[in-house]
Amino acid sequence: MSVTKKAATTVAACALAFAGVVGSAGQSFAGSNGQQIHFHDTSTVVYSIRIEGYNQNGDPVSGCFLTPSRDTWISGWWWKGEVSVTFYRNNSCSFATYYGDTIAWVPTEWSSDWMTVYS
Repeated sequence: MSVTKKAATTVAACALAFAGVVGSAGQSFAGSNGQQIHFHDTSTVVYSIRIEGYNQNGDPVSGCFLTPSRDTWISGWWWKGEVSVTFYRNNSCSFATYYGDTIAWVPTEWSSDWMTVYS
């Protein structure tokens, strides 16, 4: 192999290694502008929850989410600040089956993408 080809191969390998490091650097920013909610049902009777609060852009948002198991990860929704979580004994967030509620504080920056809320 010629010196030129060795140099080109070395440069290409370094570029790929650098791209791999840069491509994985996004993980270090996880949880830097709000968190997703991990709901843990300690009561085992909650079938849906309504979450109300502010998203990563500071916009007020609300959503009803099914909680089919003790642990439910609400992905794709990012929250920060004061978040109200209401628990229901059915799967439609119907007030007739209200079970309880809590207020959670979701920090803007956190060591992961998930903040756990308990029933």
